[in-house]
Amino acid sequence: MIIRRIFVMAFGFLLAVGASAIFLLVASLLDPATREAGVEAALSGLFAFIDEDMRAGGVNDPLATFAAILWAIVVATCVAPLAVAALIGEIAGARSLLWYSGVSATLAGASPWIIRAAKGLNRAHDASPLELRIALLFFLTGAASGAIYWLIAAPSARDPARFDPPFPQR
Repeated sequence: MIIRRIFVMAFGFLLAVGASAIFLLVASLLDPATREAGVEAALSGLFAFIDEDMRAGGVNDPLATFAAILWAIVVATCVAPLAVAALIGEIAGARSLLWYSGVSATLAGASPWIIRAAKGLNRAHDASPLELRIALLFFLTGAASGAIYWLIAAPSARDPARFDPPFPQR
């Protein structure tokens, strides 16, 4: 029974992360402000990584560097928030959509400030309107990943002996 539960949790986690990464990409491309900011941020990050590689003596593939930047964004907004929500939720036995979706959304939306605070940056306490818009996009991405995980993994954890059917059995 525990093997089945672990398999369902892993499947739900992978499906939720994949779907939320696709949601993040599509939503950021549909919004003109986030699309423009995303292109500028990706390009500046790419050039910063290339500059750092040149200073270190080696030149890496720029496409690999761009992929590393995208991977970092996906981990910070799709993987890590859902992993925290799923781990705590499974340990605590939470079966609520509000738990999985809410915790994932809150952590994903706060991820830029969490990263800034962890790095000790001065801007960990303020945000521009564009940053708030991007944080909203991250929040919605986290909510989507938590909801998808809940749809797949949480109902399968119900104990059939404790389940009360909605209609009395004859």
